[in-house]
Amino acid sequence: MKLSLPLTLLLALGGVVTGGSVTLASNQHLPATLPFGWHFFPTSTASPIVVTSDSLSFCLELAHLIDSYSDDGPLPTVTHLKKEGMALCENGHVRMGLGRLRRALLNAQGAPS
Repeated sequence: MKLSLPLTLLLALGGVVTGGSVTLASNQHLPATLPFGWHFFPTSTASPIVVTSDSLSFCLELAHLIDSYSDDGPLPTVTHLKKEGMALCENGHVRMGLGRLRRALLNAQGAPS
């Protein structure tokens, strides 16, 4: 009987921490938040989280996106950064290559280099 109370509390708090609610025998739900409006986890995000991968296919996607910004021909800095980035990606240095491609994309969009 000594374990039943701590186990019950652990299960109840586990439901609160994971964001769920615990249903009591009277069908009342315990809140999944802390008092005074504090939350363990935010309930909504302002913008969706974009997940990218460090892969050669993502390098190619960025390269095609860079090409779509060049209306009257790309700037020399954009072309140089794109070539550098693709060479790095193809030689197995994907993270450094993505850094160059992202910088080329920013320059193609008009951001100062």
